Amino acid sequence: MKNKSTIAKLLSEEDINVVQKQTSTASFDVKNRELVLPIWKDEMSDNIADLLVCHEIGHALYTSENMLNEMIERNINKTFVNVIEDARIEKMVQQKYAGSRSVFLKGYKELIDKDFFGTKGKDISNMNLIDRINLYFKGMSDAPFVDQEKIWVEKVGNVKTEADVLNLSEELYKWMQENKESQGEEQEEQSQSGESEDSPEEDSEEGQEQSQDSNAPAQSEEDSDETDDTQEVNVNTLEGGEGSDEISATTDTSYSKKTEEARDTTAKDRSYSFIPKTKTKNIIIPSDKILELCRENYKEEGENTLFIKKTNEEFLTIKRDSKKVISYMVKEFEMRKSADLYKRAATSKTGTLDMGVLHSYKFNDDLFRKVTTMPGATSHGMVMFLDWSGSMHTNMATTLKQLFNLIWFCDRIKIPFQVYAFTDSYNRDTRNWDGGIDTKTQDFKSGDMIIDDVKLLEFSSNKMNKKDQDEMMNYLWKMAQRWVGHRDWRKDGFPINVPYKLNLGGTPLNHAIVAAMDLLPKYKKSIGVQKLNTVFLTDGYSHPIRQKCIVDNVGSNQSATTNDYESVLVITDPVTNTTVQEGQTKNKYGRISSTNQTTMLLTLLKKRVPNMNILGFFIAGSGKAGLVRKDIIMDEMNCSWEEAGEYSKEINKNKVLVSKKEGYDEFYILPGGAKLDITSGDLDVEVGASKANLKRAFGKASKGKVTSRVLLNKFIQKVA
Repeated sequence: MKNKSTIAKLLSEEDINVVQKQTSTASFDVKNRELVLPIWKDEMSDNIADLLVCHEIGHALYTSENMLNEMIERNINKTFVNVIEDARIEKMVQQKYAGSRSVFLKGYKELIDKDFFGTKGKDISNMNLIDRINLYFKGMSDAPFVDQEKIWVEKVGNVKTEADVLNLSEELYKWMQENKESQGEEQEEQSQSGESEDSPEEDSEEGQEQSQDSNAPAQSEEDSDETDDTQEVNVNTLEGGEGSDEISATTDTSYSKKTEEARDTTAKDRSYSFIPKTKTKNIIIPSDKILELCRENYKEEGENTLFIKKTNEEFLTIKRDSKKVISYMVKEFEMRKSADLYKRAATSKTGTLDMGVLHSYKFNDDLFRKVTTMPGATSHGMVMFLDWSGSMHTNMATTLKQLFNLIWFCDRIKIPFQVYAFTDSYNRDTRNWDGGIDTKTQDFKSGDMIIDDVKLLEFSSNKMNKKDQDEMMNYLWKMAQRWVGHRDWRKDGFPINVPYKLNLGGTPLNHAIVAAMDLLPKYKKSIGVQKLNTVFLTDGYSHPIRQKCIVDNVGSNQSATTNDYESVLVITDPVTNTTVQEGQTKNKYGRISSTNQTTMLLTLLKKRVPNMNILGFFIAGSGKAGLVRKDIIMDEMNCSWEEAGEYSKEINKNKVLVSKKEGYDEFYILPGGAKLDITSGDLDVEVGASKANLKRAFGKASKGKVTSRVLLNKFIQKVA
C-alpha cells in the first residue's frame, strides 16, 4: 500500500494515505483523509487496486458529503446516482491526469472479465438503459444504444456538477419509467417477479424505508444534532446497495454483491499509524540543565558530607579499575580495524620495472613494481540510550559501569558519541496538554503516533569537557546508590534523594526509538561519520505506544488506540515511504506483545539511517543473584524449556548470551547483580593472606578476566 499512498498523495494533491481495512467496498474518509481499500480473500491485483485508488481520488477531489443527504431528501434512486456520479468523477480525473485513462481501462476490463457487473453469458442489448450506460462509461465501448438513448448517453457524459448528477438521475429515471422499451428484458422480468410477490405500492413504501435505513438514520427535530455526530462520513456510501425503486442499475448492485463476496471476512482488521515528525529540541533535556539540577541537589553539607565523600571515592575507584578493560577494548578495536583494512587492501602494478626481478625475465612475466593500496578507515560514531525506568533500580549501578566503559572507550579511540537516558517521568508535573497531545513534543497530524510521554536526558557526549563529563558520571553513580538497596548507610553515609525530575519511571523504549528517527540522521550528518553504532541498554520490554491522533466528527483533535489486540498494527514512515506490518507472534499470555511494536520501529529506524548497527544490552537477570529466568530465555531465543537450560549454563559461564533478535544486529542477554560487572577479575586479597587464599583469589581473578572478555570481544567485533 505504500506505493498506492504515494500515487494517492500526488493525484489528490494532499497528504492522504491508502489503507486496507475490514470493509465491504473502497471508500474515502473525508475527515481523516484516508483512502480505504477492502481486504480481499485473493490478493487484489495492481490493475484493480490502481483503478480503485484513482476512482476514490475522484471522490476526494470532486464529491462532497452534502450530495448523499440531498439524494436521500429527494428520494432519488441510489443506483442511478452511483452510475452517473462515477461517470462524472472518473471523466474529471482522466481530464486532470491523462495517464489515468489506461488505469481505468485495464481495471474495469479485469473486473468485467471477473464478472463483477453480472454480465457473463448475457446479451448486453437486453439490459436496461442505465446498465448499458454504466458499462459504456466503464470501458465497454460497444454497448448498444438506439438513437433516442444516445441522447441520454451524451447527457451523462456532459454532467459537470453534483447538482447536474442529481437532476439527471431524476430525469433519466422518469424517462425510463415512461419508455418501457428502455428497461430491457431483464428489468421486465424483475418487475413481473416483484409484482407477483408484493403490490407496487407496498414495495415502494418498503423500499423508501430501506433506503433511509441503509444510508443514514431518520431525523427528527429532537435528534437531528445527535444524528449529525453519528452519521457516516464516508462519501462512498454512494457506492453499492440495492435501489428502492422498481427500476435499478443491476450492474451496480451486482458490483456491490461481488465485492462483498471477494471480501475476506475472516481477516483481522488493520490499524494504521504513522511515524510523527518530532520536535527533538523539546524532547532532549541538555546536559547543562541536568548538571544544574544535580549541583543544586548534591551539596556537601551536614549529613550529606559522608555520602558525598564515599561516592566520590567509589567513582574514582571505578575509573581506575576500568583502565585495564578500556585498554583491552581499544587494543581489540584497533586490531580488528587493521585486519579489516588489510583484508580489503588492493595490490596493483605501478608501470615501473622492478630491477630486483629483472634477471628472471625468461621465466617471470611479472616484472613491474607493485603497490598495495589501503582503503580509508571507516569513521565511526556511537549513540547510547539508557533505560531510566523503575525496574532498573537494582541493576542500575552495574549497568552504569557498563555505560562508563563505553564512554571511556569512545574517549580513548576519539570517536564522537552521545549518551541519552529515556524516561517518562521528567515532566509529569509540567505537561502542556491540548486535545490529548503534548504540544511540546510533536505537532498534530491525523494518524500520527503520540509519543508525548518521553524525554531524552543528555548524560554525556564527546563535546563535554572532561571535568563536566566526570562530574556527570559521579552524579549518576550517586543516584544509583540511592536505589541499590544493600548499602551500609552507617559506614558509607545515608544516600541523598535523587532530583525530583530525574526519578525513575516507566519504559518508553518505543517512544525513544521514534524520537531517534529524527535525532540520529541529523546527528550522523552533523558529525560526518560513515558508520553509526546505536546501543540500547535496558532491562525489560517497552510499554507500547498506545495512542494516535485522530479527527473526530466535529473536526476537533483527539486520540485513539493504535492497536486493540484484535487488529493487525501497520506502521508507515512517511520519510522513507516504508511500511511494516505486525507479525502474528504472541507472548506467553496469547496476546500480541509490545515487543512486536519495538521490532517494527527498529526496522523503520534502520531505514532512516543507512550503514548503522543497532545493538541491544538486555539486563535480563533479577534478584540478588542476578539469574536470568528460563521463560525469558525461551522468549528471547525462541527455544524449548530444555534448550533454555543449556542457554542458562552459557550465561552462567560467559556472563552473556548473544541473540540475533529481530530488529537488532546483535542482542546481548546479560545476567544481573554482581555478574553484570565486567570490570571484575582483579586480584582481591587481604594483606597477610594464606597461600591457599592467594591461590583461590588468583584463580577467581583469572576466570573473571576470561569471562568478562567474552562480551567485550563480541561487542568490539560488531562495532569495529
